[in-house]
Amino acid sequence: MNTLTIRYKYIKNIVNDIYLKLNITEFPIDIIEVINSFDNIKIVSYHQFMIDHNLTKEETFEILTSEEGCTDYFKRLDRYIIYYNDIDNKSEERIRWTLTHELGHILCCHYSHNTKIFSKDLTETEYRYKEAEANHFTGLLLSNPIILKKLNVRCSYDIEIFCALSSEASKYRYDSYKKWCKHQFITSSDRYIVRNFQNYLDRKKQDYAEYLAFMNSF
Repeated sequence: MNTLTIRYKYIKNIVNDIYLKLNITEFPIDIIEVINSFDNIKIVSYHQFMIDHNLTKEETFEILTSEEGCTDYFKRLDRYIIYYNDIDNKSEERIRWTLTHELGHILCCHYSHNTKIFSKDLTETEYRYKEAEANHFTGLLLSNPIILKKLNVRCSYDIEIFCALSSEASKYRYDSYKKWCKHQFITSSDRYIVRNFQNYLDRKKQDYAEYLAFMNSF
């Protein structure tokens, strides 16, 4: 394959299906609940893997090959194990991003021919493509722009607070959100998602009104 183009529409449909099937109604997204909704996906921490196999920390990282997280795919059983690094004092926000990123690889069918994604087994173009798709999936799922629009976010810090993302991830998402705002296209599933979020949006609007009233009282 000479040209690899990120499947934006395909990934959006996957994300919107998750929002609607799981009846997601507020931020931040509970990624553990999302992953647990798939019968063939299991989550295991690096620490648990280390204990289960009586390994040292160094041996654990050597086997799992990633400082953040990775996934094993058992093709014959069509089952996945997502591993995440909880050893190196990773923040909760970073772990949430890693778990979602790995779920993105799975749902984008990046493991159809491989049991693991190794950069050494792919061309640089193929590896960047799969990483870009997983990152796009992660951003959409954890900070859906249709809801960001309704929340009237004004800066990356708003995304950090509403979506429980790291400062770095929030800046990346805010840049993507600004681009989305220039070419936004609203689908029928987007409208259903907004409807499901309406109580949450009303609460946040009320919170903001009370904050303004408080600040104006001085």
